[in-house]
Amino acid sequence: MRKVWLSLGLLLPLVLAGVIACSRDPLAKFDLRSTAHASGVPSAVLPIVMVPEATPTATPSPTPAPTATPLPSPTPTIVPTATSEPLPGNAVVNGSFEDGWSDLPPAPGYLINQQPNGWQLTWLDIGQPLWDDSGTTVQGIPEALHKLINQLPPHEQPGGSNPLILDGTTTYKMFHFGAPFGSQLYQVVTNLPPGSQWRFTVPLQAHTHGDNDPWAAESGAWALTSANQSGGWVPVGQMGDRVWFYHNVEFDVPGDGRVELLIRVKSKWFRAKDFFIDRVELRRLSNVRLAPYSKAPLLAGDSVTWGPRALGDIPVRELVSP
Repeated sequence: MRKVWLSLGLLLPLVLAGVIACSRDPLAKFDLRSTAHASGVPSAVLPIVMVPEATPTATPSPTPAPTATPLPSPTPTIVPTATSEPLPGNAVVNGSFEDGWSDLPPAPGYLINQQPNGWQLTWLDIGQPLWDDSGTTVQGIPEALHKLINQLPPHEQPGGSNPLILDGTTTYKMFHFGAPFGSQLYQVVTNLPPGSQWRFTVPLQAHTHGDNDPWAAESGAWALTSANQSGGWVPVGQMGDRVWFYHNVEFDVPGDGRVELLIRVKSKWFRAKDFFIDRVELRRLSNVRLAPYSKAPLLAGDSVTWGPRALGDIPVRELVSP
């Protein structure tokens, strides 16, 4: 009996020590090092793996959506019209006035006008009636010359607020300081394919110098063939002041393949008027029209488009000749 109590007395301190140790370390049963010792593997071989509290649980990558197969775009329907884009190739000679000029003999007032190469420059003489205005008599010979880029202020050079040059480094100016006048440029183009259709485009800018009369000045462009005539006048009230206005003159080429191109400007009062011209073009139209031309011009903002009329359908007073 004494041996039993002696054995219990020896074991009781050891049991109490284990209970105390567990109470001091409540996570001891979750320590991977305790498991390692129990299996006989040294704890140094199995490091503790800690997951930071702020690390979110990783989510599986979403399954990529299947790639959509694009549907073929419908083919657009192209309707040929009188305003179809022209094909490349300008048939006008010296349309941007970059190819030099010749000086004409002195006009009254000792004016030396510059005739652009490829063009014929003419004007109405003093005392003649103004074109399409029999009540006005010409009182002055206009000046016509080339304005080079270095002769223009910065705001009138390319990139400025009011550029007077649309192509290259030169623009062409026809003007008078204060008298009624009329001036024109003329050019003949040959060897055009018979039956083809073309557009003659003339960008033109008027300076009215404060004259608010919408009919004080006018500009016009024409294409003349042996079978038809196209073109007409536009008053400055439609053109605007100090802005580019575009004359689009469309025509059909007859069997002789020849067309006469005509640009005219006129002013009817004793006030200064300036006209600038640049980047004149003659280009073949890419599409064939489906309907005949209308006699009325098509005005659209800063441009007008004219269609040809058969010579037999035009009153004699409306026929134009150089």
